[in-house]
Amino acid sequence: MGSNKKSKTNPLFIVIDGGDGCGKDTQARQVARYYRNKGWNVRVRSHPSTDNPFGWITKKSLEEGGKKGHLKAAFFYAIDVIRSLVKYYRHNENEVIIFSRYLLGVCYLPRSLVFFGYNFFSSFLPISLYFFFLDVTPEIARDRILERGEKQEMFESLARLRKMRHKMRSVTQKKKWVIIDGDVSPSQVWIQIRNILIQLDSDSIKG
Repeated sequence: MGSNKKSKTNPLFIVIDGGDGCGKDTQARQVARYYRNKGWNVRVRSHPSTDNPFGWITKKSLEEGGKKGHLKAAFFYAIDVIRSLVKYYRHNENEVIIFSRYLLGVCYLPRSLVFFGYNFFSSFLPISLYFFFLDVTPEIARDRILERGEKQEMFESLARLRKMRHKMRSVTQKKKWVIIDGDVSPSQVWIQIRNILIQLDSDSIKG
């Protein structure tokens, strides 16, 4: 898949996921630049997105907090992601689709529903080997969030960050995501991701 001369049925689908403060959007931009430099057509979608009501409602619900906001955020987040897939996921040759946050959005759900939600959505949504989880310790994530100076969302307290990380680690370890050490600098995170991309692309071409 790494060669723009290799025909394929589906676009190359890459996910950069993780909790708040892990640097998802930063790394998604790096991945996009990497493939554009190789001659690929690249689309990047960040969720919750800002170009439709579902993303706006998700963002607002995350800021509201409470059980109602919790469930509301999970529901509209799912619609936002599915909308992106319907609108932008194409069966075009030489195209890369990058999602910043995807299936790990099920971790918005109560712990008892996380695996049910993951298994349900992954039964009909696109899956690939290019799924990256940026694993950041809660203390570092919290420091990064505070540095942004933005309004705090419901999952951005230290206690919530710990719970979210636990749920995300449980899912990604069981579902065999590529787990990246996100505590290091953005450039060091990118080196980890780039090395994996090189290997995955090479394996795909050999296959």
